[in-house]
Amino acid sequence: MPRNKDWLPKQNDDIYNKAKSYLELIAANKVAWDIPDIAITPLTDLQAEFNPLYDKIQDKRRRTSADVTDFRDCKKRLLKEWRAFHKENVRGNRKISPGDLSILVGKEYDTEPTPRAKIELTPYVNLKPIASGVIEVRSQTEKDATRVSMLAIADGIECRYTIVPKGEMPPSSYEDAKSTVVSRKARFTITVGDKNSGDSFYGFFRWVNTSRPDNSGPWTKAIHAVIA
Repeated sequence: MPRNKDWLPKQNDDIYNKAKSYLELIAANKVAWDIPDIAITPLTDLQAEFNPLYDKIQDKRRRTSADVTDFRDCKKRLLKEWRAFHKENVRGNRKISPGDLSILVGKEYDTEPTPRAKIELTPYVNLKPIASGVIEVRSQTEKDATRVSMLAIADGIECRYTIVPKGEMPPSSYEDAKSTVVSRKARFTITVGDKNSGDSFYGFFRWVNTSRPDNSGPWTKAIHAVIA
């Protein structure tokens, strides 16, 4: 973790320069770091909106109060999206080396793990069947949240699932589900194959602490989707 939790730059010039270098490094390594374009696009779109507004307010003689208002609003949205993107895709991403993390945040990273309490919460999970036997999992920390999110003290989300043919009884607990997937991202997919089309997917989910499994959270009830 960064020694200073709020590592985002504060000054306008620093935001402009840091966003550029941060996103360039993300774009160059997105495949190696397993960061999908769909996660990067909202941040790059806001950067593209921010840059011309930043340029406009540099001319203090010609800028208007509306220009300043638009810039401040965009800056607020950019920093909010940047913070959320970093939490979801960068922080805790084991594919990013400590050295690259230090470059991304501009601060030194501790390499010693911080002690974490036992997880008491369960995730809120939505399942979306996709063609060819793919199930998209979207998990979040708050029931009514508008975007996916990972619990701060968790390493990822664990799913135990089973496929139930038509007409058969669903599993009664997570112990009846033998297939296991662990994802370090709040949005991920599980591929069960189109041979199971029409059957039922039943998954049990929990926030997981991979270094201290006993500190992982409780399991959800079975969450169901019909395989497409």
